[in-house]
Amino acid sequence: MGTKSPTHVTSNTLTSKFLNGKVILITGGTSGLGAATAIALARRHPGAARIYISGRRAQAAELVTSQIRSFSESSLSEKVPAEKTEIIFLPCDLANLSSVRTAANHILSTESRLDILICNAGVAAVPFSLTKDGYEVQFGTNHLGHALLIRKLLPLLQKSAGRIISVTSFAHRFAVLPFPPGRKLFGDIIGHGQKGGGFWGNRWLRYAESKLANVLYTHELARRFPNVKSVSVTPGFVDTGMVHGMRFCDRVATRLLASVEWAFAGGRGMVTPEQGAENQVWAAMVDSRGLKNGGLYDSVGVLQQQANYANYAPRGEGGEEEAGDGDGECDDAPNMDLSERLWRWTEGEIAKWLL
Repeated sequence: MGTKSPTHVTSNTLTSKFLNGKVILITGGTSGLGAATAIALARRHPGAARIYISGRRAQAAELVTSQIRSFSESSLSEKVPAEKTEIIFLPCDLANLSSVRTAANHILSTESRLDILICNAGVAAVPFSLTKDGYEVQFGTNHLGHALLIRKLLPLLQKSAGRIISVTSFAHRFAVLPFPPGRKLFGDIIGHGQKGGGFWGNRWLRYAESKLANVLYTHELARRFPNVKSVSVTPGFVDTGMVHGMRFCDRVATRLLASVEWAFAGGRGMVTPEQGAENQVWAAMVDSRGLKNGGLYDSVGVLQQQANYANYAPRGEGGEEEAGDGDGECDDAPNMDLSERLWRWTEGEIAKWLL
């Protein structure tokens, strides 16, 4: 069961004042949920703010910018700040760690602060393939690419007492399904240090593990860097181009699950990108006192109790280090071993890219 946040994304308490002068980076901001998030934030007319939208195609970014510009021009009767929001395209391919490092270095060399990082980009249920660096493409894109971006940009986020919003998925709950027989969660990754070639499972289970990694990595960020608010959010089942690009059977399964969630679990069913973006917009704008560091929020602003994934994970051989050395408010004791192991594996894989 979840706990409803005292504020809602559409309430009058979430004004544009919080966004004034802020520097924001949204990965995958050129389409789908990311574009909807950028547009929703920009439409609040935050004065002197800069919103970076990352992606692989400048043409797609221009379409988003045009939509924002068109809306601004049609809202001249509204009270718009003299210093308008600036939208900047940042080339970045999360499946290429060199590209991620270049994008992060650009922000580090250009900006003196970073207030909000929304890790939104991702791929889902795609056929098995490897990233440029040899990792299974869903885990490499959804987790590892974002992890490198976060770690590179942490100095700016700490300086600004900023927040990190990681977009996960309802599917992270399926990462613990007990098949194939004998399977252990993240077994081929943090258990043996293998790259993509040894990663087991079908496309949906690979996706589920990558989204669970988002949740667990958020826990570690909250524990190790308590002055930065780190939360993960689920957008629900969203009718985006990512869904449209799936195989027919996967599209049907996605829509069926959305209907089941709506009918039996109090969910919203299939929603538009604008509706799906509400949770990350809420997390970006709500007073930081309304966010639990390390928390997982379902739409919209509903804090979820964390499941215990530890029984599904491979155990370390010999003694384990104490998990985390921060004093954040995150309370995830059942999963500390698993999240700690994921953290240490991730740190080892991205170490050379942090130099």
